[in-house]
Amino acid sequence: MRLTLIPLAVLVVAAGCGDPKPLDLATTPEASRAALTEALDGWKAGETDKAMAGRSPPLYLVDDDLTRGAKLVDYQLAGEPKVFGTGLSYPVTLTLQHKDRTTTRKAAYRVVTTPNRAVTREEGS
Repeated sequence: MRLTLIPLAVLVVAAGCGDPKPLDLATTPEASRAALTEALDGWKAGETDKAMAGRSPPLYLVDDDLTRGAKLVDYQLAGEPKVFGTGLSYPVTLTLQHKDRTTTRKAAYRVVTTPNRAVTREEGS
């Protein structure tokens, strides 16, 4: 009897193994690019993150430089997006005005559009 339980246990454990199914994307390339450019254009025009969140439909932009009051002087999408979790990650070159100095830096933004439009700057980018 003990011998018949071991093969059954092996089958149960083996059934749970294998490659995990990737998560479905919460956006499309077209929708995510549109949300990203809308968010960055809004910031460039002087719009706050709170104002963008108050739009209909809302657009959530999370960026520490924006929160600290930096002005976005210009931006350039710097390549093709890559899948990151359920969103797409876009490399972007930012030109920022901080009080008395202008800096250029590379950043990456993760974008999802379902259930909400959200553009989030990735840490360490």
